[in-house]
Amino acid sequence: MPLAANSAAVVENIRLDKVNNYGSWAVNTDEYSTPIFTVGRDTPTQRWTFSDCLNLPHLAPVIADSLAAVPTPADLIVSKGTDAAVTIYQPSTDTYWDFWRAERDAAGHWSACWGGKIEHYSRNPGVFTNPLGATATGLPMGAFTIRIDELRRGRIDHAVNIATVRTRKDCNSWPATRNDGNTEGADIPCEGQRFRLDPAFDISVVRSPAARTIARAMQEYGLIMTDKAGALVTYAEDPRPYMAANGGVDPYFALMDPDDIVPDGAEKYLILGDIPVERLQALPYDYGRPC
Repeated sequence: MPLAANSAAVVENIRLDKVNNYGSWAVNTDEYSTPIFTVGRDTPTQRWTFSDCLNLPHLAPVIADSLAAVPTPADLIVSKGTDAAVTIYQPSTDTYWDFWRAERDAAGHWSACWGGKIEHYSRNPGVFTNPLGATATGLPMGAFTIRIDELRRGRIDHAVNIATVRTRKDCNSWPATRNDGNTEGADIPCEGQRFRLDPAFDISVVRSPAARTIARAMQEYGLIMTDKAGALVTYAEDPRPYMAANGGVDPYFALMDPDDIVPDGAEKYLILGDIPVERLQALPYDYGRPC
């Protein structure tokens, strides 16, 4: 696979973001990630409200159809943190929704500041119609977010994501349809850009079984720069819906650190520590874009 001509320089900037921001490559789970709800055909629908938290009233008709009839389970929750994101998939209609800054009022009515709907989701290449979608890149969170079941079975059959502190201003690479880049410079990673973990890297040296599974997906399917963040992070699904159905136990601690390698409570922050950021490789701009 040919790499971007400036691959080493782009990856070095990602490494510097790690060094200068907490020194770790963390896995976001219940905060700044998303809970994922798979709902049935009979799940009650609700007309959500456009909350317009960004004071962009002209976008109300753009998102209107996405909000018109959302299957909304009674136990729906959103991620912690200011993103307040949530992902919903209805297999019976093959329809997907994700929302940003979603909120339920005292009467039980839901609203969102942004998000979108994708029909025929299983046949979609993983791109919202611009400018819809909860992420800054218009890429559906449910497509790249690591699932608990994937870590349990030891196999992830899709690209995962990466988000870093500095992303290139006014630059988005396919499959991203837009960006919120914040930094000038040809060697700053573009949102949407695909990376891979060097296939020559020996993942057997990675001590955590979950991290080995993630590393293998990074080699086989790659990583997509989906957003900017306050640190170097990769997303895994919010465990709270799983915990509610399984005695309140967070499954990530046992999945990530069964041998108690890192201090209790630090698993999500340290578990990717054996994967060297400097062994990432940047693929060319617009890699994979259909002709």
